[in-house]
Amino acid sequence: MIDFDWVPPGEDLPSDVEAELREMLRDAAEADAEAGFPQLSLDDDTEPGTTRLLVWLLPDDRSGRTVPLAPSLAGYLRIEPLSGEDAGTAEVSHVVRPEYRSRGITTLLLEKIGLELGSDEGWCGTGATALRVWARGNHPAALRMSLRFRRYGITTAARRWQLVLPLRVGREIDPGAEPRTIAVREAQGAAERRAAADLWTASGRRHRPPADATLLVSGPEAALDGAVWIDPDSGEPTEWGAAGRLVALVTGNADRDHEEDPLVRALLVAGLERLRDAGVRAGMITMDARDRPLVHEARSLGLMHDQTDVLYTVRNRATEPLPAVR
Repeated sequence: MIDFDWVPPGEDLPSDVEAELREMLRDAAEADAEAGFPQLSLDDDTEPGTTRLLVWLLPDDRSGRTVPLAPSLAGYLRIEPLSGEDAGTAEVSHVVRPEYRSRGITTLLLEKIGLELGSDEGWCGTGATALRVWARGNHPAALRMSLRFRRYGITTAARRWQLVLPLRVGREIDPGAEPRTIAVREAQGAAERRAAADLWTASGRRHRPPADATLLVSGPEAALDGAVWIDPDSGEPTEWGAAGRLVALVTGNADRDHEEDPLVRALLVAGLERLRDAGVRAGMITMDARDRPLVHEARSLGLMHDQTDVLYTVRNRATEPLPAVR
């Protein structure tokens, strides 16, 4: 059996609970690193108004498995409200303690709290009238849960592809390329970083660009054309060795219908070259599967599909139309 506690926005956890939660999140991050599942931390940059939910596994002598002698922290949900065009929607992130997985804890939790969104206070008093959750690596449990609770109108709203390319020192990223006409350089000064951050925000990304990532940009300082953030030390495991990551690639071009995009290609090549020269064995990038230029240019450079992340949504069916399944 389980129990749960809601933690309202801004409320601190008791010191002993916080310590147990930090330990659980560290253990989960280590267990999930190779699979690429989300890694949550209490130190993450979260949106104002974020609500948290703690799930406890209760002692039960009827269970043949090892059970705690006292309530033990078994799961953690983070409910972040979105803004702008997504106002009213909350993004849910969820972690279960590794040793308590496959016990139906998430199923029990949803049976207890439900996914009803029609009340004036939103889902479970969080104010959310729509929910979304990313299943990293198309986690099979996510599909099973969406089918089990389909009465709430769970739909697939988007997919992201993670692509990977093996890198070798001395090997060209784009060996057939003609002389470059688009210059990509490392950002210089606060003004270029602010201009790149504006592109980041305009692309619909949340939070802020990573301050410790290497930033490459293209275009005049006053009006950058594009930017790519690079993390050579992400250390994600691949069959070729530890990978570095192109954290994000953004441009000021709003027309995403044409496949060929020289600026996107130039940014990809420059980012991958920087990772190669840093000595990492592979480069990785995650992209919206509907971003035709980025998908086309990445695949034409030889990046290979590694995994698919799936976005599931729940909406108030009484007031909002369901999004199309893609």
